[in-house]
Amino acid sequence: MSNKKHTRIARPLLAGALVLALGTPMAACSATQSSNASASQTSAASASSQAPTPTAEIADVTSVAYLGPAGTYTEEAAKLFFGNNDELLAQQNVADAIARVEDGTATYAVIPQENTLGGPVTDYIDALLKAKDARVVGEVVLPIRQTLMGLPGTDLSQVKTVYSHKQGLAQSAAWLDKNLPNAERVEAASTAAAAQSVAEGGDTSAVAIAAPGAAELYKLDVLQENVSQSEANKTRFYVVSKKANALDGYERAAFVASIAANELPGVLAKACENGTELVCVHDRPEGSALGTYRYVIELTRKDGFTDTEIKRLEDTGQLAFLGKYSCVEG
Repeated sequence: MSNKKHTRIARPLLAGALVLALGTPMAACSATQSSNASASQTSAASASSQAPTPTAEIADVTSVAYLGPAGTYTEEAAKLFFGNNDELLAQQNVADAIARVEDGTATYAVIPQENTLGGPVTDYIDALLKAKDARVVGEVVLPIRQTLMGLPGTDLSQVKTVYSHKQGLAQSAAWLDKNLPNAERVEAASTAAAAQSVAEGGDTSAVAIAAPGAAELYKLDVLQENVSQSEANKTRFYVVSKKANALDGYERAAFVASIAANELPGVLAKACENGTELVCVHDRPEGSALGTYRYVIELTRKDGFTDTEIKRLEDTGQLAFLGKYSCVEG
């Protein structure tokens, strides 16, 4: 049996306001994580005693696809949410992880969604939106400590190339600008793939930025800890499945609206009635015309979402239900 934390009380991440810049990617969610901790605790205390735990509807033993290889932050998020005894299936990219859910090879997928410093991971959001049969059933918030690592004997003054996922490079840009300004920055499929590449390449002029655990996994030396230089650096991950959660009481719900930008204020006004509040909005090009977007809209209710409230939101005619869920925070 899996060692899931079914009794763990999640700390929901609530935000009362949206910083809106229509036509550009919106990253209003992450910036409010730390400042809303006390508000989240108050909300959790007032929520229904029947509110389900984040993993209430998760099978005891299941298969989980994730962005691999071993040693990624996504793997760490999957273990935090599901426990250590489930079957974890490393995938080359997020689209493949979601495809494993759709074809039944995996029951769940864990995908990065947004980072405090790097903002929304837009290509991963796009992969979710392209899926025909995927629902959000959980969320994980994980502290990120980007770590610079290299082969034993690496001399920082001789480093010519830095490998990492594009989010790892973005989150560490300030440190790299100051300390390795002349090193080429090369994107990898994941932070762990970057570490694996450096380990297998045998070149001491190449280094990787990855999760601390990747150094031990791939037998690399830690050259510098926390090169993102921010204690607030966190990443949100979605847990995705073919079947949406059915129980009442989850404090979060996500919807998709495919509308013109000038329609968004009216849609949000209708959505934020009856005690429902806005958490954040991400926009992606809809593809049919300039000024038309697919908006991922996250909402919260202090007493949780019921089928009645979900139906009210769907009945606006412009919101497509993406799932209801709660959060596990590392």
